[in-house]
Amino acid sequence: MRRLTLFVPGLLSPARALAEQDIPPVPALSRLLACGRHETLPSAGFCNTLCNLFGLEKEPGRDLPVAAITRLVDEDQAQAGIWMRSDPVHLAADTKNLVLMDDSVFTLEQDEALILAAEIRELLADAGLEIEVPSITRWYVRLEDWPGIVTTPIQDVAGKDIHGFLPAGKEKARWARLMNEIQMTLHASGLNEKRARRGDLPVNSLWFWGCGEVPRQVSGRWSVVFSDEIIARGLARLADRPWSDLPDSLSGVLDMTADNDEVLAVLSFGMRHLQYQDFKGWQDYIAYLEEFWFARLLDALKAGELAELIILTESRRIRIGRYARYRFWRKRQPLHAYCDGE
Repeated sequence: MRRLTLFVPGLLSPARALAEQDIPPVPALSRLLACGRHETLPSAGFCNTLCNLFGLEKEPGRDLPVAAITRLVDEDQAQAGIWMRSDPVHLAADTKNLVLMDDSVFTLEQDEALILAAEIRELLADAGLEIEVPSITRWYVRLEDWPGIVTTPIQDVAGKDIHGFLPAGKEKARWARLMNEIQMTLHASGLNEKRARRGDLPVNSLWFWGCGEVPRQVSGRWSVVFSDEIIARGLARLADRPWSDLPDSLSGVLDMTADNDEVLAVLSFGMRHLQYQDFKGWQDYIAYLEEFWFARLLDALKAGELAELIILTESRRIRIGRYARYRFWRKRQPLHAYCDGE
């Protein structure tokens, strides 16, 4: 029978901020959580957790090479060299903070992306960086040498003040100057003025992260990978394993896999609710998961379609075997009870 690992960042943590009566009824999820064996993990962040699922660990003093991994999909090729993501973002300023807003809260057209990239191309070239824009919201720079900094993945910064997440390392001052120059150039952009006039957030900075070369090897343990985001797709391609877009429900996963498959499904699209404290959005999200995933998971375990289910967040692993449902003496807890350590 197949085994399924379901990586769902932001699954439980938002429950902390809500009264129990404000959390939609999730009897199937509650049953799975009550029956499962729980392990608290060190908080590693989205990218670290995902890369670890493919046996890829962060080297001391280096980033996880996310740019080279996602470029495999965006450019449909592996190319030697050192690559870094340089994603367009909006920085929202108040009296104390400078909060990063990623592409989940603004839209950018392809022609706008190309115009903005062209406006900073010379500035980047003077710093020894060659910019590429194969995707509207995922930009890349190619470096001549290692940058002398360690960066923070954008998923860990979105919705937060950037000052605790700026590049660190011996060359941090150089990169801080470059980021300031980019921000000044984009602030003066006529395109950004047009965006602001029509009510769109201006793209007023780049977020540099995920520097590295294409990894030589990653784990090929997964028979098939389903994902709604690009990092898992790049890792699957690197591991020479089939991958597919995430189906709308568990039924699609079961239909496209076979007995004895080791399956990974990454559901990252609810992470934005945690990042931006969108509790109404999370309420809708958890209700969707209950109906289209967790209720069906209970049925799949009962019917023997799954030998084991692992639900994984950034800091918790819950193992539910086929016969775990017989642990009827385990009392169901409110979702708040499972949020410690997240």
